Amino acid sequence: MEEPVTGYFDRVETQTLTGILLSGGIAVLPTDTMYGFHCISSCPSAIREIEKLKGGCGRRGFILLASGIGMVERFVPGWPRGVRDTLCGIWPAPLTAILPSGKDLDPLVSPGGGFAVRVPSSSLLRRLISSVDVPLVSTSVNRSGMRPLTRIREIRRMFPSLPAYISQRGRHGVTPSTIVDFTV
Repeated sequence: MEEPVTGYFDRVETQTLTGILLSGGIAVLPTDTMYGFHCISSCPSAIREIEKLKGGCGRRGFILLASGIGMVERFVPGWPRGVRDTLCGIWPAPLTAILPSGKDLDPLVSPGGGFAVRVPSSSLLRRLISSVDVPLVSTSVNRSGMRPLTRIREIRRMFPSLPAYISQRGRHGVTPSTIVDFTV
């Protein structure tokens, strides 16, 4: 097995992470809120691998991270009244929107006709998402029902076989994003 890619997000080449993700790999990356498992949303086998790592995701599904509103629009068949303009005024931010889902979304991302999506505040993360040109599937780094892990060291110990463990400078939090359901 190759040595995993490690380092601070601002020091790791976007091209390196893009290659890992486009080849179906899973990367641990910092988000606005906590460390997450990430893969491209167009790779069902990687999404299933994340589900396996977590020990199942239940009926909640995973969150998508998009580079901007234009990427989100690819998956929304029709915007609820005023929602697009509202989100344009808020994003990028740690706000996750539940929107009606259209085609081409994996059932683990879109359970029950809606999907959760966020445009993250991190310009590094948005640049990475733009480079893969599809949303990233994202979920906290933990086994289902357990607390999210906050240190790369403990993440590598619990999940030792991933191709990338990217850290953030300083202490990373465990506060989830605010979730607003715009489907009702």
